[in-house]
Order: sequence, then structure tokens, then C-alpha cells
Amino acid sequence: MKVWFLLIGLVWGGALAQSALELEVLQRTNQVRLERGLQSLRWDALAYKAAREHAQDMLRRNFFAHQNPDGLGAAERMRAAGVLEVMVGENLASFEGYPDALIPQRALSGWMNSPGHRANLLKPGFTHLGVALVRQGPRVVVVQNFIGRPFDPQVRLTPAPTERTVLVLSGTASGTLGVFVGNNLYARLNPPIQARLELPPKAEVSFALFDGQTWWATRSGQRGLQLEQTLEHSTVPGQRVSLSLPAGNFTLAVGSQPRFWQNVSGPVRLELTLPSTLEVLWLGLRQDNSISYSHRIPLQP
Repeated sequence: MKVWFLLIGLVWGGALAQSALELEVLQRTNQVRLERGLQSLRWDALAYKAAREHAQDMLRRNFFAHQNPDGLGAAERMRAAGVLEVMVGENLASFEGYPDALIPQRALSGWMNSPGHRANLLKPGFTHLGVALVRQGPRVVVVQNFIGRPFDPQVRLTPAPTERTVLVLSGTASGTLGVFVGNNLYARLNPPIQARLELPPKAEVSFALFDGQTWWATRSGQRGLQLEQTLEHSTVPGQRVSLSLPAGNFTLAVGSQPRFWQNVSGPVRLELTLPSTLEVLWLGLRQDNSISYSHRIPLQP
């Protein structure tokens, strides 16, 4: 008999019928969490979809890893399955020669005896779980996909054309130039300045120079800044994003990596139309000066 374990933990519909053995892994996972005063995990159909597809892929292509031969890791696979949450994690186990009935207990026992796997199982921030247990001949693969969902934004996306705005900048500066949207840093530019920045809708832009410690608000002709700027407008495909935020303080950001857009206080229902060229809408939980991004909403089909 052979057994292997592998894990990954990451901070960053389509349901299939789960089996009794997969639900037993969920039940055993919740048992060890409850015994330690942690909240139980709820079953998630999208995490299950990603877990099952990865288990089947590992058996079909004969590999055992968090990254598949195409270079996609757990976070990318879960995003492809429709998971919007940023905080995700994955545990893997592989068995040969064990009867199905023994696998849930042995998987949990093995994971709990491994510090990394145990950390995923007992991570307080995780709230949801999908488990796939798939057999091919004598080999069985088990995949646990964890999700941290602090709230459900109830996102709905509808294709809609919209206006794209690009800020074109050129010039020189005496130091790093900060492009601010509202009172928050949107981009850093080093001289000489040659940049094209796509802006979120109705963005109010200002500039500041960084002296190594402090940002100093400025404009062209002041503090050694010589800057030419124009705005380019065009109509492009976009997404109408409907979402709900609970009570609390939140930040919206855009881009493949989050660039600040605006702060929002909940509870509130938002209707936003964003160009697909912005790539991603990020939701962040804001506390004092700290932002923890919780959801990543793709704007491209």
C-alpha cells in the first residue's frame, strides 16, 4: 500500500453530485475544527468543481502536484471554476491499494500529522470547502479546496458596452511621481515620465512627488515637475457589475494587480459598468489604513 500527501495555502454553480465518501471528508474536517473551537466549513459547489477537475486531471495525466502540466496552480484553477474569493488553499492526498471506506479517515489522519496540511485544516479564515475523492484502478486521489469567504457579495455580471478612459502622461520629474485617484495612490511613475494609465470611471486625478519619506502634492510647473497630460476616450466592451456589500468599510480597486479606485461604506447595493480592459474589479475589507482584498471579480469574458 502507498500513500502520498501534498498541500498548498494561498492568500490571494456548476455543482456535481458529491459522494458519501467526499462528504465524510468534510464531516471529519469539521470535527477536528469544532474540537478546537473553530467554525465548521460549509460545502461549496465551485470549490468542489475545481477539486474534482484537478483530481481527474492528475489521474488522467499521471501526475501529483498543485501545479498542473499547463502551469496552473490551485488559485488559477479555482478562479477558472468561478471562485471569486482571494484567500484559497489546497490539500492533496494519493493512495494505492486502500479500500474506499478507509480513505477519508486515513486522509484526515495524514493531513493532521503534517504541519502544513494541518495549518490549512485549522486556518480560522477558511469558511468553505470542496472535496473530491476520485478512483482510477488501484489509485485514489483526494483533493481539498478551501475558500475564505468573509461575506457573499452576490455578484452578477452582464455584458455592456461602456467608455474607456486612458490618461496619457509625458514629461520630467525631480523624483517618483504619484498618480492619485481621490486621495489614494493609483500608480507610481519614475522619470522620465512616459505612461498610459487606464482610469476607472469618473476618476478625479491629482499628482504628488515623493521625497523618500513624504508625498508632496504638486502640479506641472511646480517642484521640478514638467508634465503634459491628455485623456483618450473610446467605447469598448464592458461588464455591468451588480454586487451587495454588508455593513462595514470597503475599498474598490481595478487592474490585474489592485489599483485603488474608491472607498465605500456598507450596507449598500452597487451597480457599476466597467470596461473589460480594466481586467479585474477587487473588493477589499478596510480597517484603519489596512486593506485586505477578499474578492477578485474578472471583467473579461
